[in-house]
Amino acid sequence: MKNTELIKKFYQAFKNKDMKIIKELCDENIEWNTLKGMPHGGKYVGLEAIFDDYFANMLSNFNEFHAIPQEYIESKDQITVIGRYQGVSKKGKTFDVPFSHFYDIVDNKILKFRQFTDTKTLHDSLI
Repeated sequence: MKNTELIKKFYQAFKNKDMKIIKELCDENIEWNTLKGMPHGGKYVGLEAIFDDYFANMLSNFNEFHAIPQEYIESKDQITVIGRYQGVSKKGKTFDVPFSHFYDIVDNKILKFRQFTDTKTLHDSLI
């Protein structure tokens, strides 16, 4: 599978909340880096830390949270995704902010993720 296809499959699985496929696409020791301004942001390592800790806690702040990819840029074993986060916080406030996601792919698995986004707008939707 081409790296871009793998990442497209990852976003589709995330949209469908298909944790089985999501975890199959990730290396067991995946490193997940989100900005500290994100709810529960920081560095997480391993499937359990990312999907049972980070995502469970981060998503608990929102009634809706969508990561909508718009552009994929492939360079060897790295994929850059440019898109938008859209959703509604538990406070009923909507948000629509751009993001850039950077993935490192090794042996058809996501090994590393780095995120850049407008954390202030996301944070403001929570208060």
